[in-house]
Amino acid sequence: MRRRRQNQLLLLSLLLLIPLLVLFYLAIGKDLLACEETDDVVVAKLSAVEEENRSLKKQLRFNSLRGNYTIGGDGSFIGENDISKCEVIHVAVVCAGYNSSRSVVTLIKSILFYRKNPLHFHFIADLSAHLVLQTLFETWFVPGVEKSFYLAENVKAEVSWIPNKHYSGVYGLMKLTLPKFLPSWLSKVIVLDTDVTFASDIAELWKIFHKLSDRKAIGLVENQSDWYLGKLWKGHVPWPALVG
Repeated sequence: MRRRRQNQLLLLSLLLLIPLLVLFYLAIGKDLLACEETDDVVVAKLSAVEEENRSLKKQLRFNSLRGNYTIGGDGSFIGENDISKCEVIHVAVVCAGYNSSRSVVTLIKSILFYRKNPLHFHFIADLSAHLVLQTLFETWFVPGVEKSFYLAENVKAEVSWIPNKHYSGVYGLMKLTLPKFLPSWLSKVIVLDTDVTFASDIAELWKIFHKLSDRKAIGLVENQSDWYLGKLWKGHVPWPALVG
């Protein structure tokens, strides 16, 4: 009697198990079909993207042959007004004295904050500014940044004979010596004052060199300082400066 009841329970369990197995199989099969359909969709989208990329590359190569683009050292395409990410931007600054060193640090930090290209700073500096800037660069450990120093004492004799009443003294004239003291291999450089702060990538300024022909050597910006325009107060007579 007991064995008969056990057989009945076993039969009932099997009858209940079969529908569960069927439901489980149907659920798994549905998921597998969905995965197969998803894989097919992904493969189709990838094929479409690859085809689009091939078409775009062909168009870019065609434009490159026409002179609208060049190919950078990293293999990327560069527009006629763009620069390669590997191109080094050269910056020249005259910096003399501790006060000038403090302001030039702000300038350097603003350039580093926005820059994407390697940089090479060229400093005409006296001994105190040289010590300050050399220590800063050695402790910052900023990658992609080189610096060169040119002793101001070696430059001063070139411009000290020029009559000058500017508040910066002889140091304001040292920018005139840059073509002589900078390396001969250097073909272009951005010359900056110490009291400048950048609000965008310095590469935007470097691109302007593309607009200079072989007959142009210097580019100047329009003077935007009210101090030099004589607009600060009545009777203000500023030190003369170029006005665009």
